[in-house]
Amino acid sequence: MAVLIVLIVLALVALFIVSAINRKQELEQARRMQQRKLKVRVDTIVDVVNCLEQTIPNHMIAKYINDEGIHLLQQILSLETGSRTHIENSIHHALIRSEELASAKRYAGASYQKDSDAQISHTQVQVGEAAVMLRHICAQGKISDTELEIFTSELSWAFLMVSVASFIAQGLKFSKLQDRFTAQNYYQKAQNLLLESQHPDSRRTRMIKELSEIIEGSRTSMS
Repeated sequence: MAVLIVLIVLALVALFIVSAINRKQELEQARRMQQRKLKVRVDTIVDVVNCLEQTIPNHMIAKYINDEGIHLLQQILSLETGSRTHIENSIHHALIRSEELASAKRYAGASYQKDSDAQISHTQVQVGEAAVMLRHICAQGKISDTELEIFTSELSWAFLMVSVASFIAQGLKFSKLQDRFTAQNYYQKAQNLLLESQHPDSRRTRMIKELSEIIEGSRTSMS
């Protein structure tokens, strides 16, 4: 009887140990999974910030989104049980980037113009993603509704201008090659996009007028 009791106790102890090990493994797996999810979101933010930095004149949009990436990196750091150096370095570099964005040091080369349809498409996807992120940031109270409205208007203008500016650049290129037919085709594409848009920016109507003059031959380039 005593042997049976001992065996039962040993079995219970073994089950407890196995259960504890399984629980620890489950918690570790959940921790790693949460870190991976956060890392995917951080990578997406980095891609968006890189795109905005190269495209949007208003550096503050990229700055607020980059700040959100810092917040996520800090969450990743709080979950880390091993070496924290690489995460701390990432946070350090992201903080420096936000400082540079806040002082507009990194925006000298921002341009709507892209060199290929693939670049245009990729940029517009990133601009759309930026708008989603800004709404999330606004919901957290980190920017006001007024700021959100201003920023999303700028992003919608950028979404339009990425195609328009790229088409105009192609038109100018073919004009220099004396290929008037192809040049006009690109100018017409740019103008059609502006005509189809309902964006309230006053530059839209001015650009439509100037493109008409280019197509008619009374103007050689945009102002």
